[in-house]
Amino acid sequence: MCALKTKLKEPCIVENNNSLAYNKQIDGLRCFAVLGVMVFHFIHFENIYISRIPFGFGVDLFFVISGFLITKILLLNKESIHNKKTTFFKALKTFYYRRTLRIFPIYYLTIIFLLIIDFQNTKDVWKWLVSYTTNFYISYDYPYIGSFLHLWSLAVEEQFYLLWPLLIFVLPKKHIGKFIVALILFSIFFKIYYFLSFGFSTGINAFTISCSDSLGFGALIAYWSLYRPKFITTINKLWFLLPLSFIPFFYFIIYPRPIEWFAAVSNNFLFSFFAFFILIRAAQMKYSVVMRFVLENRMVVNIGKISYGLYLYHLFMPDFYNQMADFFPSVFTPESPIRIPFLFVATLLFAICSWLIIERPVLLLKKKLEYAGQ
Repeated sequence: MCALKTKLKEPCIVENNNSLAYNKQIDGLRCFAVLGVMVFHFIHFENIYISRIPFGFGVDLFFVISGFLITKILLLNKESIHNKKTTFFKALKTFYYRRTLRIFPIYYLTIIFLLIIDFQNTKDVWKWLVSYTTNFYISYDYPYIGSFLHLWSLAVEEQFYLLWPLLIFVLPKKHIGKFIVALILFSIFFKIYYFLSFGFSTGINAFTISCSDSLGFGALIAYWSLYRPKFITTINKLWFLLPLSFIPFFYFIIYPRPIEWFAAVSNNFLFSFFAFFILIRAAQMKYSVVMRFVLENRMVVNIGKISYGLYLYHLFMPDFYNQMADFFPSVFTPESPIRIPFLFVATLLFAICSWLIIERPVLLLKKKLEYAGQ
């Protein structure tokens, strides 16, 4: 079968890669991605050099990881459809069912709870929140969305989950790799067009198509992992590509040059390009020695597992801190040294409780509908 496909110039899946085995190193990367975002939102650095460290770009690392994991799942299901182990509609149903169980419960429970307690401007923006269109809200000239600002990335992810399965299942396998590359390039051109048309705006990086370069980089890793594993192995042997990929981001973004428009348009792309090489190694569990010790550390992996909850809840913690100030005004002051530790610890406790009480029990339901071949 593989020889026949090669003659027909179609990619050939590697049989020993057709499982969705758990990867500790990817959860390790999730840990650092979410901690980076929390540092970005919780801490204001006075030192100009530390303030330039790209903590907030952990969101782009999340996108690259999502692009990889979701595309790998879909490609394996596409193979199962082709081999008549499942059907198009059953694979689609299974994918949406499992994504719904992972994402919706704590998200909608959070929105409902905040509506009940009349938190900030929840009643004004709830329609955007429940429809996962927050990224559109912040891209236009609407009032500040407050503590819901970070939910734009969850909106992007949900829109990606909605459309990507249809594209992967419908496209001929031999064209998927080219389509992914085209999508990455189109995302870049879209950001340039948007900048030239409207100037600098949040929309440059907040629309789903704007983030398709990050998601596409992850998707490309998934495609190569299944159909071009020797190529991925070759890239991993060229260890110097990882530090080299960071140089453009470092040059234009961390220490930006006078070309401000270039930095505005390319910042997410350049970091995602770097994240692409980070994830290539983790996708094959190729990190060893120090990096393996760090990424597979039990605490790091466990934080990675609850990263969704950490991300969802973290930007509500400053308001929680301010509420505590009403009861203990002498302790919970704006300049108190306990403020930053409180924000991190409170977020962690909320996420742990969320995982134990809601997320983990709900995820057990996913076993009722497994992917074909599992």
